[in-house]
Amino acid sequence: PTFAEKSTIPSETSDPSMTPSISSIPTVSQESSFFPSTLTALTIQKRGRQLLQVDPLLQFDPFQVDVYERIMQNYTASFGHMVGEPFIMTICNVTEQQFVSNGVTSQLLLSFNMRYESRFGYNVANYTRLFQSYINDNLDEVTISMQEHFLTNVVEAGRVQMFFTRSPTFSPIVSSSPTFAEKSIIPPETSDPSMAPSFSSIPTVSLKPSSIPSLSAFPTAVPTSTPSFFPSTESPLSIQTSGMQFIEVDPVQEFNDFEVQVYQRIMQNFTASF
Repeated sequence: PTFAEKSTIPSETSDPSMTPSISSIPTVSQESSFFPSTLTALTIQKRGRQLLQVDPLLQFDPFQVDVYERIMQNYTASFGHMVGEPFIMTICNVTEQQFVSNGVTSQLLLSFNMRYESRFGYNVANYTRLFQSYINDNLDEVTISMQEHFLTNVVEAGRVQMFFTRSPTFSPIVSSSPTFAEKSIIPPETSDPSMAPSFSSIPTVSLKPSSIPSLSAFPTAVPTSTPSFFPSTESPLSIQTSGMQFIEVDPVQEFNDFEVQVYQRIMQNFTASF
């Protein structure tokens, strides 16, 4: 036999390997991740409205609007699970206030948006319905909560009515597709191209260097002797101090988390007075 014929015969080893190598086979994990994917966010939003009997007949000021929104947001904890960042976030936004009359009395009509967002796979598709049901089943509690949290002109809280505005959407947190702004920089194509090429979008490149060198890289010969009227914004001035306040309360009990937030906002708003 020729050398070429011998080369087609595989060589035999005296000690063949007992364990075949599987290094070329990709490893496949059989265990799924314990946590749901955080790359998508489930979001649902509905607009709603609520009639409030108020005396005196006045619209809410900005502080009262903020308190109302926080009251609505905090009710999510009464029917939802894993409420709060980063699991389920609730946002209430009052969009309009107006007075309506039934021919006998006038009431304050508040229009608002309720938005629920989940980043860890928790289902919030029915949260707006649960929100409406909870409010309408506990109107006495809602009225008292408003009265105790600086909405003192509320005599009676009416039923909440939610309207469908947006279906649940799954949106990626990090998008790999180009944004609209990126697409907008592409000029439209014409069916009849110009015979002469346009140079308006081509930047002009000078092949001749400037005969006068730029001095922007050199410091000025005479520094300014007049300091800037405004202080530098790179080093903000901040001051912090601790304080305490005695408050007579009845019944004697500590503030809950929501009441602490309201107290802090009251203190912050007093800055505008001085």
